[in-house]
Amino acid sequence: MLKQVKKVLGNLARLLIVVSVAVVITSYYRPIQQTIHKGIANVYEYNNTIGEALYDLNGFLLNGKHFDTERSQKFVIYENYTRIVIVNVVNESAPENSAFSGRGTGFFVKVTDTEGYIITNHHVISKAIDSEDTKIKVQTAEDYWSYDAEIVGHDQVSDIGVLKITKQDNEDWKTLKFADRDDYNTGDPVVIIGHGMGMPWTTTQGHITHSNRFGLRPYASMIQTDAVINQGNSGGPIINLQGDVVGVAQAIYSPGRRIPGWDGVGVAISSTQALRAFEYIMSPHYASKGYVPYAEFPFSLATFEIEDVKDVPKDERYMAYINYPELEEGKEAPKKTVGELAGLLQGDILIEINGEKIENSFGVMRLTLQAFPGDIWDVTIKRGNELISLKIALNEFDHEKIIKSIAKVQR
Repeated sequence: MLKQVKKVLGNLARLLIVVSVAVVITSYYRPIQQTIHKGIANVYEYNNTIGEALYDLNGFLLNGKHFDTERSQKFVIYENYTRIVIVNVVNESAPENSAFSGRGTGFFVKVTDTEGYIITNHHVISKAIDSEDTKIKVQTAEDYWSYDAEIVGHDQVSDIGVLKITKQDNEDWKTLKFADRDDYNTGDPVVIIGHGMGMPWTTTQGHITHSNRFGLRPYASMIQTDAVINQGNSGGPIINLQGDVVGVAQAIYSPGRRIPGWDGVGVAISSTQALRAFEYIMSPHYASKGYVPYAEFPFSLATFEIEDVKDVPKDERYMAYINYPELEEGKEAPKKTVGELAGLLQGDILIEINGEKIENSFGVMRLTLQAFPGDIWDVTIKRGNELISLKIALNEFDHEKIIKSIAKVQR
């Protein structure tokens, strides 16, 4: 009896080894995975639900997700290109050969029984905002029809514009949804679909090369990508492999084509800031205010140097602290921040905002850009050995001041 048990166990062990080797080979040998993916793709065309289940099973059992990028990119393009539109800005009083005064990309974010709402860039439609002779025409991919578009609103700070077109034949437009900020990171594969170089529904592929870039545009949270952004892509979506929008293509930052081999850096307005602008424009508040407001940065901050914190365990390090600049002789004292008015003192260490650990000033900037004037923050600071909690009400940033700073950057 004991011999039989040992024999069975031995056979099971050998079988396990064979299966393990087969799994490893199948998992990392591309030709086998390509064959598996091709077979699943055939099933997917027959039944989407079963196909997706097989993809997930392959990813779980055989590490198939390691080779899923190409399949996912094709799937994202195929599923979403009809949700992308061409945005043409037309000067009706200009000669026919010079009628276009702007051209870019947009995408559906909301569809009702009678209307479709589209996000694009503010700079794409800017010439039509205050001109009676300049109109916006939107062309859809589903039927190639052209529609007169109405400007619902715009936000120059985030470079977001919202358009509305009306259905003519009960069209079945599909929308894209924005990714949550926690759902994408540096290194994630992305696809850009747009009107690059005047060629409709052109796609480029790449990765997020920085998921939280500040400083390229005043008061803007941006993502950076190595996927090519061409002229005409402005206002189009940057889509992850889950089919969600992580950013709105905005510009190529480049010192010029004079540098051999330099293609510039593609940047996009982050999903959180684009969605913030869209939701406010669609709200009743926009009609009464006339613009999208932003909260003023509430603190005067500095960051500790490494020698100041090297002896502190990494999980206990808090890098941002309150630092008021010294008043220069003969100069007027700067306006007090709401943090200073709330009682923050020089050297107070910033620990948390609304329960979120603050590791540096960029974290505060991200939260500020998401907030609105009048929002109340629960702030925790460390003063000496004491933890102190206080509430801070955010002020509105001078809108004209932000616009002027953007104009300086764009010169």
